[in-house]
Amino acid sequence: MKKIPFIAIILIAWLSSCQKMADVMPLSAGDTLNNIPYLSMLQLRSGAADNRDVVFITADQQSGSFQYDPNDTTTPDDSAMTLVSGSRRYKRIATYVTLEMFGATGDYDYVAQTGTNNTYKIQKALNYCSVNGTEIKLLAGKKYLTGTLYLYKDSVKNPLYAARPGRVKITGQAGGIATGSLEPQGAAFVHLKNDTGRLIECIGSFSISAPASMGGQILFENMNFVGGNKTKDVVYFEACQGQISMNNYTVQINNPAGNGITEVTTWETEHHNGLIRGQAAGTGSWTGIGLNIKSNESDGQVNMKIYSNVNVYKCGYGIRIGRRGATYGTIGPLNFIGGQVSLSDQHNMWLDGGAYNLVSTGQQFEGSRLNAILIDSDGANDLPRNIKFINTYFTGGGRIEDDSYNTFAVHVKDGVGVEFDSPLFNNLGCGIVFNRALTQGLVIRRPIVRTVRPYGTTNGIFIDAYGTNVSSNRLTLEDPVFNQAPATYITDAALQAFLTTAAGGRLSVNNNAAVVSCSMGGGTLQAAQILNFNNSVATTVTNITGGQLYRELLLTFSNSLTKIAHNSNIFLSDGLEFSPTSRSTLKLIWMGSYWIEVSRS
Repeated sequence: MKKIPFIAIILIAWLSSCQKMADVMPLSAGDTLNNIPYLSMLQLRSGAADNRDVVFITADQQSGSFQYDPNDTTTPDDSAMTLVSGSRRYKRIATYVTLEMFGATGDYDYVAQTGTNNTYKIQKALNYCSVNGTEIKLLAGKKYLTGTLYLYKDSVKNPLYAARPGRVKITGQAGGIATGSLEPQGAAFVHLKNDTGRLIECIGSFSISAPASMGGQILFENMNFVGGNKTKDVVYFEACQGQISMNNYTVQINNPAGNGITEVTTWETEHHNGLIRGQAAGTGSWTGIGLNIKSNESDGQVNMKIYSNVNVYKCGYGIRIGRRGATYGTIGPLNFIGGQVSLSDQHNMWLDGGAYNLVSTGQQFEGSRLNAILIDSDGANDLPRNIKFINTYFTGGGRIEDDSYNTFAVHVKDGVGVEFDSPLFNNLGCGIVFNRALTQGLVIRRPIVRTVRPYGTTNGIFIDAYGTNVSSNRLTLEDPVFNQAPATYITDAALQAFLTTAAGGRLSVNNNAAVVSCSMGGGTLQAAQILNFNNSVATTVTNITGGQLYRELLLTFSNSLTKIAHNSNIFLSDGLEFSPTSRSTLKLIWMGSYWIEVSRS
């Protein structure tokens, strides 16, 4: 077999590469594979292209193909996407850009914490891509040291940004910056040491009449964000609307007082497979917030948010949601699906005033120093409302164990319509404590206590209550299950609250009147479901007002002095007056214009 000369092999390989170049680079009629010049930027600017329509610029990682655009006579030379030779503009041929095309180096050394400041060059890339809709792809393993990067126009901070706030897509490579023991894998943006600003900042302007000012369309995917020792917020969005998405990301917090991701009056945001990580040691010294959602006083609703498998680890506060004393702005609906909040120096999750319609399904709360969940308006003028946790897993919350309310996994200080459906408590110290006076519509359904730690067996309380008992607050406990038991199952204060307010409330009647009311105040859901008679003289009740259509009313009796008449207002099954003892009960249902007996004992 005849051997092919080595020079022929080289020639064949070169022709093959030229053919591939022809597949991706459109050529004008005057160009051929043999006469595309390879030039430096300086040579192109000096006229060395000789009026060729396509050139290849050799400039290390800024290298690439550029094509003459005969329709452009104004775009300035930016040393990245447009190069000018005389009156000719050459545009880079690319379906996406890298930060290296704009001169960024990505040489940050994660261990030595040294590298080149890339702020100006990365900002140039962001400004370009926000207008042109071009995706930025980060090269594998590159870490870009930078100051604050602005995703909006500001006359001082970022005057060259020309699009609405946002309008950027950045895709990174393998993640891992914030995981485990802070292994430095993956491409990342790293904030400068001692910079007290933010790493990523995007601010719009809330306006119903001019929604364009709010911007949106932000996508971060396979991204790592590393805060500096004084970073205020690693990622910050304010007044941004629409299509804000963060997928497969990590955020590392290195400032004990700094926040991870802050969203202030934003709409339509989605987070998937995220990790926000601080380095708190459980001493209470960390005060920053991992996921920080709040109002900026705009008269609008923060809504349409989904957080799927977002994990917040070793921060000051894991997640905090609410107004923070602001007058305006409700925050919800919000949906949390899966994910874990663990080892917070303060509370794992704090819901304060203005938090509405929050649903958490299958979240895990682990090992917080204070409560795993605190629901407390914190002085805001609107209580947390319609909050529901489903199949929540609590393990090791309230680790402070100082016999205060902070030792409970859950503390409901105030709120309306708070529900825990099938929560499981593992490694329990104390379970749930609530303020009877300021909590309305609390439902605890099928809670399970699985294991109890030593503090729980000696000092632990599963459910406790404090504050003045209010019979109209409707507080309900259903079917608790104890595989292991804390020292106290349910305190007398909590038991009294459940017995006197459950399912609409219990009213005591002792005015010796023939006509009584089961109404508990204004509103369509304010009828009691239990009336207990404790009259002091013989009394026959001839009518009960305030009933609600098809709602049942249970009558109980503390003595035998009260009788219930059979008449046109109250139909009894035997057609006779009901004469009870102190152990009797009578159940009625309201049919719209009269009561009818359901059962008796």
